[in-house]
Amino acid sequence: MSELADTTCPDARSQVRMAGFLLACLGVAFVGLLFRLVYIDTALAPRLQAIAEQQQETLSMIPARRGSILDTRGRVLAVSQMRYSVFADPELVEQKDETARVLSHVLEMSAGEIENEMWASGSPRFCWLQRRVDEVTADAVRGLKLTGIGLHPEFERDWPMHETACQVIGIVGSDGKGLEGVELAYNAHLSGTPGERNVRRDARRHALGAGADGLAPPVDGGHVLLTIDSVIQTIVEERLADQVQQFEAESGVAVVMSPKTGEVLALANVPTFDVNRYNDFDASLRRDRAITDPVEPGSIFKPVVMAGALDGGFVHVTEQIDCHNGMFSFGGRIIHDTHPKSILDPRGIIVHSSNIGMGIIGERMGNKVLRETLSKFGLGALTQVGLPGESEGIVPPLKQWNRYSTTSVPMGHEVAVTPLQLAAAFSAVVNHGVLLRPRIVRAKLGADYAPVEEFDEPEMIQRVMAPEVADYIRREMLTGVVEEGGEPLDASPYAMCGKTGTAQVPYTNRRGYEPNAYLSSFVGAAPVDDPEIVVLVMIRKPNRAIGYYGRVVSGPVVRDVVRSVLAYLEVAPPAQLATSR
Repeated sequence: MSELADTTCPDARSQVRMAGFLLACLGVAFVGLLFRLVYIDTALAPRLQAIAEQQQETLSMIPARRGSILDTRGRVLAVSQMRYSVFADPELVEQKDETARVLSHVLEMSAGEIENEMWASGSPRFCWLQRRVDEVTADAVRGLKLTGIGLHPEFERDWPMHETACQVIGIVGSDGKGLEGVELAYNAHLSGTPGERNVRRDARRHALGAGADGLAPPVDGGHVLLTIDSVIQTIVEERLADQVQQFEAESGVAVVMSPKTGEVLALANVPTFDVNRYNDFDASLRRDRAITDPVEPGSIFKPVVMAGALDGGFVHVTEQIDCHNGMFSFGGRIIHDTHPKSILDPRGIIVHSSNIGMGIIGERMGNKVLRETLSKFGLGALTQVGLPGESEGIVPPLKQWNRYSTTSVPMGHEVAVTPLQLAAAFSAVVNHGVLLRPRIVRAKLGADYAPVEEFDEPEMIQRVMAPEVADYIRREMLTGVVEEGGEPLDASPYAMCGKTGTAQVPYTNRRGYEPNAYLSSFVGAAPVDDPEIVVLVMIRKPNRAIGYYGRVVSGPVVRDVVRSVLAYLEVAPPAQLATSR
C-alpha cells in the first residue's frame, strides 16, 4: 500500500504544479485583458468613436443647378432640369430577382438587366440602375419602398431649341461640365458650387436624420446672356441649309454682325446637329467652323487690300489703270481676269474683280505695306470673341513672303482667314473705318438674373482707314458690285452693298488646288446709307455643274437674310424713311 502511494505522489505534485501554472497564465491573461479594455476605453476611444460616426454618417453631395444660356432677348437656349437617377445597394437587396421583377414594371428595363446590374456591380454597396428618369418614374420608384433601392437627385442639361446655334452653345458631358462652345468657355460661371448634407444612418443604411454637421446648401450657377438672336439664327440656318442642299454642297458657314457694335447676331454652320442627342452625330459636326477653320478667301478679300492702297495713297479714285484685257505677265507669272477689261479705275477693279488691277496695286504697295494692312484689320490674330478653339488664321511672317506674294495676296491667295475675321474686317469697311472686336456675350448674370458683368459698350480695336476712304469704298465700290450684279443681289426694298468671291479650295495635305472644288462667298451690308447688319455667307464645294460663282451660290442667301433680318429688326426701308420725313 505504501509502495503504491509512493508511486502516485510525484504525479499528483506535477498536476498541482501544472494547475498552478495554468491559473497563473489565466491571471496574467485576465490582467492583460483588463489593461487592454482600459486602453480601448481611454486611449483608443476617440479614434473608435470617429470610425463609428463615419460608418453611421455619410456625406451626401447636393448638386448645384447649372445656369442657363439665353439669347439676346432672353429666350432659353440651354437650361438644367431636376431629374432623379435610380440606384441600388446590392448588399441590402435580399431578394434580387424579386426586386428586379418589381422594378422592371417601372423602369424601361427587363428584370434580367436589372438583376445583372446588381450582381455585376464593381462596388458591393452601389450601382446605377437608370440615370435621370422623369418625375413620374421617380414617384413610382418611391412608392415601391424597396429595400436597397434609392433615388439620387441630378440635373439634366436640356437644349430646348435642339439644333439652333448648336455649335455656338456647345455641349455638356455626363459629369455636368461644359465640353465645347459657350458651355465650355463659361463653364466656371455656369457651374455653381455643390452643397453637402451629412446624413446619419442605421446598420441597414436607412437615413435617420441630419448628421452632426448638418447642411451646407448648394450655390446655383450664374447665367450667360448672348448677343445671338435665336430668330435671326434660325432664319440664317434655314436659308443656308436650303442653299447647301440646292447646290449639293459639302457645307456652309454664315455670320451676321452689327457693324456698329461688334455684336454677333448669328453664327451658323451647316450641317447642324441636335445638341440633346449629340452622341448620335459625328463629332466633326460640333466644330464651329466660323472660328476654327481658316480659308483662303479669294476675291472677297480685295476690298481689304484696296482700303490699304487708297488710305496709303498708292492709288487715287480717279486713276485709270490698264488691266490688259484680262491677261498680264508679272515677272513671268501670267495672271488672268474672269471678266477681261482694258482700262479701269479703282472702283471698276473692285466691281469687275480684276486680279490684274489688284496685282498692279499690290506691286505699288509692296510686301511690307501689304502685310501691315492685313495686321491692321486684325487678320492673323485672334478676334478674342470668347469662344474656344478659335484660330488666328494664317498670315505668314514677312520673311516668308516673296515676289509672288506681292500679286497673290491682293487676290486673296497665300493667306487664310476665318469667316468671323473676314466679317469683322468687312464691318470695319462699312463702319467708317473703325474696327470693333466681335462679341458673342452681352452679359454674365447671377443665379437671380441680376447683372454680374455687362459687355454693352462696343470695344474699338483701332481705326484702319480714314472715314472718307471707308465711305467711298462702301458707297461707290461695294454698291457698284451689287448694282451691276443684277437680280441675284437685289435686296429690295433695302439697298445693299457687298463683294463676291469664288476661290479654289487648296489641298489639305499638299500644294495646289483640288479640281472643280470652290469656296463660293458673298459678304453684304445693308442699308447702304447706314448699315445695321453685315452678312457673310461661304458655301464650300458646291456642285460645279449646278453653279459655283459666289454671286450665284452665296449671294442669294445674303440677299434673303438681309431682307428678313432687317424686317425683323424693324428697320424701315429707304422709301418709308423718305415718306416719314
